[in-house]
Amino acid sequence: MIFISSINMYLSKEPSVLMTGTIVINHAMIINNVKLIRGNQRLFLKFPETTQGRVVYPLSAELYQYLLQQTIEYYNHYKSELKNNSDF
Repeated sequence: MIFISSINMYLSKEPSVLMTGTIVINHAMIINNVKLIRGNQRLFLKFPETTQGRVVYPLSAELYQYLLQQTIEYYNHYKSELKNNSDF
Protein backbone atom coordinates (compact mmCIF):
# COMPACT_ATOMS: atom_id res chain seq x y z
CA MET A 1 0.00 0.00 0.00
CA ILE A 2 1.27 3.44 -0.89
CA PHE A 3 0.76 6.42 1.40
CA ILE A 4 2.13 9.93 1.61
CA SER A 5 4.41 10.30 4.62
CA SER A 6 4.80 14.04 4.19
CA ILE A 7 4.37 16.95 1.84
CA ASN A 8 6.70 19.91 2.13
CA MET A 9 5.81 22.56 -0.43
CA TYR A 10 5.96 26.32 -0.61
CA LEU A 11 4.24 29.00 -2.68
CA SER A 12 5.82 29.63 -6.04
CA LYS A 13 6.43 32.86 -7.93
CA GLU A 14 6.33 31.07 -11.28
CA PRO A 15 3.27 31.91 -13.39
CA SER A 16 0.44 29.37 -12.93
CA VAL A 17 2.53 27.32 -10.44
CA LEU A 18 0.80 27.44 -7.07
CA MET A 19 3.34 25.42 -5.07
CA THR A 20 6.64 23.63 -5.53
CA GLY A 21 8.24 21.13 -3.21
CA THR A 22 8.74 17.58 -2.03
CA ILE A 23 6.49 14.57 -1.49
CA VAL A 24 7.72 11.66 0.65
CA ILE A 25 6.09 8.28 0.00
CA ASN A 26 6.04 5.42 2.54
CA HIS A 27 8.91 6.99 4.50
CA ALA A 28 11.07 5.46 1.75
CA MET A 29 11.02 7.58 -1.41
CA ILE A 30 11.41 11.33 -1.93
CA ILE A 31 10.12 13.11 -5.01
CA ASN A 32 11.67 16.57 -5.28
CA ASN A 33 10.55 19.44 -7.48
CA VAL A 34 6.88 18.46 -7.69
CA LYS A 35 4.70 21.36 -8.83
CA LEU A 36 1.01 22.02 -8.26
CA ILE A 37 -0.14 23.92 -11.33
CA ARG A 38 -3.33 25.82 -12.10
CA GLY A 39 -4.33 24.92 -15.64
CA ASN A 40 -7.12 26.44 -17.69
CA GLN A 41 -9.69 23.89 -16.50
CA ARG A 42 -8.19 22.20 -13.44
CA LEU A 43 -5.29 21.78 -11.04
CA PHE A 44 -2.64 19.21 -11.88
CA LEU A 45 0.74 17.92 -10.72
CA LYS A 46 3.92 18.23 -12.73
CA PHE A 47 6.71 15.83 -11.83
CA PRO A 48 10.46 16.45 -12.26
CA GLU A 49 11.91 15.98 -15.71
CA THR A 50 15.16 16.22 -17.63
CA THR A 51 15.73 16.81 -21.32
CA GLN A 52 15.15 13.06 -21.80
CA GLY A 53 11.72 13.18 -20.15
CA ARG A 54 10.08 12.77 -16.77
CA VAL A 55 12.28 11.35 -14.02
CA VAL A 56 9.46 9.92 -11.92
CA TYR A 57 5.70 9.83 -12.28
CA PRO A 58 2.76 7.68 -11.20
CA LEU A 59 1.80 4.93 -13.64
CA SER A 60 -1.76 4.50 -12.43
CA ALA A 61 -4.53 7.08 -12.57
CA GLU A 62 -5.55 6.01 -9.05
CA LEU A 63 -2.13 6.88 -7.59
CA TYR A 64 -2.01 10.17 -9.51
CA GLN A 65 -5.46 11.16 -8.20
CA TYR A 66 -4.42 10.27 -4.64
CA LEU A 67 -1.25 12.40 -4.91
CA LEU A 68 -3.20 15.27 -6.49
CA GLN A 69 -5.96 15.15 -3.87
CA GLN A 70 -3.48 15.14 -0.98
CA THR A 71 -1.46 17.97 -2.51
CA ILE A 72 -4.58 20.09 -3.05
CA GLU A 73 -5.59 19.49 0.59
CA TYR A 74 -2.08 20.55 1.66
CA TYR A 75 -2.36 23.69 -0.51
CA ASN A 76 -5.77 24.61 0.96
CA HIS A 77 -4.50 24.08 4.51
CA TYR A 78 -1.34 26.10 3.76
CA LYS A 79 -3.40 29.00 2.36
CA SER A 80 -5.78 28.99 5.35
CA GLU A 81 -2.80 29.04 7.75
CA LEU A 82 -1.36 32.04 5.89
CA LYS A 83 -4.69 33.83 6.11
CA ASN A 84 -5.06 33.05 9.83
CA ASN A 85 -1.51 34.25 10.56
CA SER A 86 -2.04 37.51 8.66
CA ASP A 87 -4.94 38.46 10.97
CA PHE A 88 -2.50 39.46 13.73
